[in-house]
Amino acid sequence: MPRAPRRAAVAPAPSGGRRSGGVAGAIGREALGALVALALSVVALRHVVVTERVALLWYDGDSVLLPLVHRSMQLGQPFEWAMSPALFFFPELPVYLLCALVTGTPQQALALNGVLVLLAVYALVRAAANELMPSAGRAARITVSAAAVAFVTLLVLTESSATATSLELASLLLTTTYYYGVVLAMLGTAVLVLRAVRIGRASVVVLVVLGLVAVCTTASNPLYVPWSAAPVVVTFVLLAVVRRVPWRPALLLSGTVTVGSVLGYLVRIPLQPFVSLDPSTYVRPSRAVETLQFFAALTDERAGTAAGDAGLLLMFVGVLVTVGGTVWAWRVRTARTVLVATALPLVTVVAASIGVVVVGSETPRYLEPVVTAPLLALVAVAELTRTAVRRTRVHRPFRGVRATVAIATVAVLAAGVATAPSTAHAVTAARYTPSSCLDRWADGRAVTGVGQFWTVRPLATYSARNVQLLQVRDTFDTYPWLVDLGAYRDADPTFVVVGSHDLWTTAVEDSLGAPATITHCTGFDVYDYAGTSGAEVLRRDVVGSADEIRQERGF
Repeated sequence: MPRAPRRAAVAPAPSGGRRSGGVAGAIGREALGALVALALSVVALRHVVVTERVALLWYDGDSVLLPLVHRSMQLGQPFEWAMSPALFFFPELPVYLLCALVTGTPQQALALNGVLVLLAVYALVRAAANELMPSAGRAARITVSAAAVAFVTLLVLTESSATATSLELASLLLTTTYYYGVVLAMLGTAVLVLRAVRIGRASVVVLVVLGLVAVCTTASNPLYVPWSAAPVVVTFVLLAVVRRVPWRPALLLSGTVTVGSVLGYLVRIPLQPFVSLDPSTYVRPSRAVETLQFFAALTDERAGTAAGDAGLLLMFVGVLVTVGGTVWAWRVRTARTVLVATALPLVTVVAASIGVVVVGSETPRYLEPVVTAPLLALVAVAELTRTAVRRTRVHRPFRGVRATVAIATVAVLAAGVATAPSTAHAVTAARYTPSSCLDRWADGRAVTGVGQFWTVRPLATYSARNVQLLQVRDTFDTYPWLVDLGAYRDADPTFVVVGSHDLWTTAVEDSLGAPATITHCTGFDVYDYAGTSGAEVLRRDVVGSADEIRQERGF
């Protein structure tokens, strides 16, 4: 059968409204798709909340960063934060502040934020479906987009550990500090470039929005460059060289993300006081072999359970869809958008996988694009499948497919409805029990204490407002990592929180002397030095070192 002309592949989508009852039918279908995505998000959240993974969502030292920022702002403390190379200013902090505005506890705000992220993933994949499946019906585009979120949800259901140092990558999307902002920017960038490829030119609006995404995201988190900007440039240059996309839009789009990324780095210059480490400190090529061994060990560990095997299989399927989709799109010479939507995720997966080894990083979360980039390829392969089936005699009997989709939709909605009440109850009733012991000890007094990173951060997040905790090293010097240095100004620390897993080079009592009292709580002890010489040592070492750090940073 003769091949359809190229123009048909880039034509605008036919009106789904005429086939489904006009505008009301279109709105109804979109609302149903959003409800399915919401149900899947609730199911994913429910799994995290009822497993050990909840510790990573609510109580991990990194995960509580944005609640701590919100608490600091409520207390009116100076905004003098020492962040990591990732600043979380866009979009993480604004989104979390909005979530905190409509919720009552940090747990509730973090849970709402996680659901919103998965809904955003659905919205971006849905936008990609519009560009990749212009001649498909609205129902088909919605179904494929929901299937992409279902794929992520299935991966989340295989992840249950309490650590971020594992190959459990999908559930990191539910957290606020494991780079979901860059993931969304990566998907958003893909949608914008697909839009330009589909209409055959890079419009001013697309270029401006693309540039703003690159600037804002890079300024907040440099991971945008290896996860999104660089793969876009490599993909378009390669496809332009082999004449599968025109040079003009390829250069315009590549140039825009490049200039945007450079401007983003320039924006980081005035933000330098907030950055604790330069991103270049993470680059250690000499450790490439150790990195390979590390990830091999993580893979073996992940494969130690049935759920882990399922998770690895799903990840492999995602990569296989990306590779197979690229080969398929290349051989059938399909629409340019479909080829870009398979090639770009492939380049992204390869870049992330090789890059993490080359830089010698033993940080699994840097592989998150391996889970999320294939979502675009999934939509592209769905379009390849649809167009291939339409060329055969079996393209008419869709009843079986429609019945399957209907059954799956009902099942997902039923699962969402069934789990929503218990999920809501678990979120609203969540309390951090260790902080209650500290609050009882304080007994309403305005007190300030110190402790090590992993112990004091959740306590600092969930304790009463009258209890303030400062982060220190085992030498009682200030530890300027994901902490507000403004909280140390004129502070008067009088107690030490000693966690059961803390490592102190010198015993606390050897450094500060005997405490006035010791109070035992689950997981930690409170050494009270009020009225002793130890309190003077704390003020000198903790507050003094914080003053020096603030001066070095220019605060």
